[in-house]
Amino acid sequence: MANHICPICESGQLHTRSEWMDVEHMGQHGRIESHFLACDSCGSEQAGTKEARENKRAMTAFKKQAQGLLTGAEVLALRKRWKLSQQDAARIFGGGPVAFSKYESDDVMQSDAMDKLLRVADQVPAALEKLKADAGVTTRETRLWKTTSIVGLRSFSPKVNTKVIQSHEIEREACYG
Repeated sequence: MANHICPICESGQLHTRSEWMDVEHMGQHGRIESHFLACDSCGSEQAGTKEARENKRAMTAFKKQAQGLLTGAEVLALRKRWKLSQQDAARIFGGGPVAFSKYESDDVMQSDAMDKLLRVADQVPAALEKLKADAGVTTRETRLWKTTSIVGLRSFSPKVNTKVIQSHEIEREACYG
């Protein structure tokens, strides 16, 4: 905050500072970085709007971690891996039009149910595909194989040749359980 006068002494300049703070949530202990402004004249410390937002986000991220929820960074990584916009993710999973922006920035905590749904979608690709189809969301997927062939064996003997029955392009990643 260059050239911001201290509102307390009205003579000093406010400068951005931070310090590590010990925090606790639900019996879990940790450390978060706390941001504030300090006056170079009177030494007063205060948090402006920007610093208060950063501090709230740091605490929300810690609370998510303490409760076993995906952090904002983890939600963002999933959405990026799935090649979804925030709006498409909200259409697929629910939560409202700006839900994923808030989850990813740690402005709010997602519900336990939303967290479980995101984890299932990550662990079971067919579940994600079903949710995308139900929401009418299509994404451009990377082809893993250009061409595949389905073959039938006349015999299990290694001396017998195989016969190609059908060949086609693969458009999506295949999952086998």
